[in-house]
Amino acid sequence: MTIRHMEINLNSQKIGFIGLGRMGLPMMTNLLRSGWQVHVFDTSADACSAAQALGAIVEQSVQAVADSAETVMLSLPTPAIVESVLSQLVNGKQVSRVIDLSTIGIRAARRAQEIVSKHDIHWIEAPVSGGVTGASAGTLTLMVSCPAVLREAIEPVLRALGTVMYAGEAPGLAQAAKLANNMLSAAALVASSEAISMAVKAGVEPTALLGIINSSSGRNTATTHKIPNEVLSRRFQVGFANKLSHKDVTLCIEEAASMGIPMPVSVAIREMLAITTATFGDNADISDVARVLEQWSGITIEDKAA
Repeated sequence: MTIRHMEINLNSQKIGFIGLGRMGLPMMTNLLRSGWQVHVFDTSADACSAAQALGAIVEQSVQAVADSAETVMLSLPTPAIVESVLSQLVNGKQVSRVIDLSTIGIRAARRAQEIVSKHDIHWIEAPVSGGVTGASAGTLTLMVSCPAVLREAIEPVLRALGTVMYAGEAPGLAQAAKLANNMLSAAALVASSEAISMAVKAGVEPTALLGIINSSSGRNTATTHKIPNEVLSRRFQVGFANKLSHKDVTLCIEEAASMGIPMPVSVAIREMLAITTATFGDNADISDVARVLEQWSGITIEDKAA
């Protein structure tokens, strides 16, 4: 069967979606726009109402979603919540594959695969990168690990959300790739904020400084996007919660420790994220780490010409 034929097949199918948070709701919306009938559940009544207004069918429980759809997608915040949801989902009458879009770590993914495989349900990892902006635009990067025989069947669904990149077949591989990526992303923002604070304190104008960095070897995603767009503008709304970044970096450190790998730089990054939460609260955006460095340095990283 060709991918084109598989797309036609899947477009007539129902998709289950559990977890309608800041990432989940826009991803679910893109599935609707791509022609699937989407059955959803979330513990938030407001999130369910928003999904229903967009055209989703709201179910009253996790199992009700799994009773309605062969393919169920998860977008959940922690490994513990994923495991709790799976314990209910495996009793569903229709579900035959689970696509997990969450970031839960290597060992949790392997436990999850063991849970569902006992019920003859396929496990597909597909953690995402790109934030709320990418989720809304359908331009996420999906890091996927699953048996090769499943790829043709799942690609039409995943392509509705963004670009599909395969990390391998074994459980945990996509999670390993995601944790490495997220640690590096956090490190770039923390280190860039620290370095820029030093130069601004010395008297370099922030916009000029970023122009120099972005034409030189220090260039990274924080200096090209996050700091120019969200710090200089004073919006501080990258769209990725600081506490979730802290969770991801912590997972990375814990997975490395389980393999006997020390990660001293990652530990320092985690501490800066913890300080950011302590300073600006649980709702802090990841870009608020720059505000911590501003406070310590007694400067403001802003575009004074704006």
